[in-house]
Amino acid sequence: MRAFVTGLLVTLLALDAASPPTVAAQAASNAEIEALRQELKRLQERLQKLEESRAPSAPMAPAAPVAPAGPLAAPVPPTGGAAAQAQAPLPGVTPRPGEREIQLDREHPFELIGLPKPEVGGFRFSGFFSGSASYNSHIQMVPEFAGGGAASADPGSLNFRFDKFSFGVAKTFAPWLSAGATIEVESHRDRHTHGGPDFGCPSSNEFCFERFGAEEAETEVELHRFNITGVIPIGNGLAVSFGRFDTPYGIERHDPNLMFTATNSELFQFGRPNSMTGFTVAYQFAPWLDVTGWVVNRWENETTHDPFDDNNKAKSFGGRVGFTPIAGGGQLLNIGVGGWFGEEQESDTANPRWIVDVDVTWSPIRRLILAAEALYGGEDNVNFRRRGTPFGAPEAVNRDVNWWGLYALAHYDILDWLGLTFRYGFFRDEQGARTGVAQTLQSFTLTPVVHLSRLIPGLRPLGVTYPRTAHPLDWVDVKLEYRLNHSNRPVFSDAAANVPILSADHWSHQVMMQFVVNY
Repeated sequence: MRAFVTGLLVTLLALDAASPPTVAAQAASNAEIEALRQELKRLQERLQKLEESRAPSAPMAPAAPVAPAGPLAAPVPPTGGAAAQAQAPLPGVTPRPGEREIQLDREHPFELIGLPKPEVGGFRFSGFFSGSASYNSHIQMVPEFAGGGAASADPGSLNFRFDKFSFGVAKTFAPWLSAGATIEVESHRDRHTHGGPDFGCPSSNEFCFERFGAEEAETEVELHRFNITGVIPIGNGLAVSFGRFDTPYGIERHDPNLMFTATNSELFQFGRPNSMTGFTVAYQFAPWLDVTGWVVNRWENETTHDPFDDNNKAKSFGGRVGFTPIAGGGQLLNIGVGGWFGEEQESDTANPRWIVDVDVTWSPIRRLILAAEALYGGEDNVNFRRRGTPFGAPEAVNRDVNWWGLYALAHYDILDWLGLTFRYGFFRDEQGARTGVAQTLQSFTLTPVVHLSRLIPGLRPLGVTYPRTAHPLDWVDVKLEYRLNHSNRPVFSDAAANVPILSADHWSHQVMMQFVVNY
C-alpha cells in the first residue's frame, strides 16, 4: 500500500508538470494538487497507524471485566478469544463519517441464519430450557413435614424428562431505570414418606414405620423472577429493587443454566432459603466493597415448594456484605458474609428462624474456579411428628433446633469446549428439623460438561456469566453427572409406594445427563 500511495503522488506531480501553462488552468491545477496532497497525507498517516497496530510488540490484552457481586449485577460482555479480538476496533484508528467496523462473528444463533435478535420495541427476550436422562439406585427418605426427596427416576430405572422451560423479558428504560420478569414451566417429581399404618405415627409405643407416598410428577407454571430497579443518585448510586429474586448467597441457584453441576447441594436443598419476594437495596461503596439488604415475605425453599405469598404477619430480613480484594489480570476473589432472620412458622409469629452464611469464590487463573459456602442456622419452638422405622425417633414439641452445612466446588476448563466440576457437600441436621432425620448427609459429585455451542465457528457466548465469576454462560451445554450420597442413618430406599419400609441403605448412586439450552 505504501508503494501504491508513493507512485500515485509521483504520477500526479508528473502530470502537473506536463499540463498547459495557462494562468487560470495553473491556478486550478495547483488547488487540486494541494487537495490531493492533503488527502495523500491523511492516507499515509492512517497507513502508519495501521502498521503500528500490527507490530509484534503489541500491548497485553486487558483483563476481563468483573461483574458486581450483588443480585443486581449487570451482564458482562465476554473478553478474549478470536471472536472478541475480531470485534475490538484497531487501536489509534477512528472511523471516518459513514464508515463502520466489519463484524466478523455473530452474537446470537438467530444471526447465523440471517434472522434478527429476539427483541421487540426495545424489550429483550431470553430464557432457557432443559431436559435430562436420570438413573437413581435409591431415593432419599424425607418425611412430609420436611419436604421431599428428588425422584427424577424410580429406583433402578432410567427416566427421560423435559424438566424446565423459562421465558423472560427485560428492558432498560434509562441508565437509572430497568425492569424484567421471567415465567418458568417446571416438571418436578418429589417423594416423601408418611408414618404408617394409617399415614400418621401415634405417640404411643405402638409399632410405627415409614412408607413412600404415591406422588406423581407435577408440572407447575411459576412466576419465577421479577424486578423493577431504580438507581437513586446518592454517592455511587443506590439501587432499589422490588420483585422476586434468588437469595444472593454462594454461587448455587435454582436454574440449571446457572449451575456448574446438574443437581444442588444439601446446603442449598435443606439449609437456606432459595428465593425471596420483596424489596432489596444495594450499594457499591468501592470496587472492592458492596452491600445488599432486603425485607421480604418469607423463607422460600424449593424442597417444600413454598409459595411467595406471606404466611404470617411478620417479615423476614437479611443482607450480605461482599468483598472483592482481587479483580483483574484473569483473577477474581470475592468473599461474602450474610445472614437471615425471620419468623417463618405459619400460625405463630414469635419464633425466629435464622442463618449466618459465608461464601467464597476465587478464580486464580481464567480456567479454574474455586467456590465454597458454609452456614449455621437455628429455629425456636419447632414441632414435628414422630418418625418410624427405619430411623425411628419421638415427636418434637417446642424444641429449639440447629443445623449447619457446607459445600466446596472446583471447576476447570480442560479445553475451550470441555470442563470438569467436582463438588463435596456436607449437612448436619442435629435435631432432624430440616431433613426429618437427625443425621449427617454427605455427597460427592463429579460433572463433566461439554459446551456444544463452542464448537460452532463464529458464535460467541451469551455475554453473561455464572454468579460471581468471569466464566461465560454458553448457548448449549451437556452435563454428565455422577453423584454418590451417604448418610450416617439408613435414609435411602428403593421401596415401592405404600409399602412398609423396614430397612434402608446408607448409600445411594445417581447418574444424570442434563441438556441445557439458552436463548
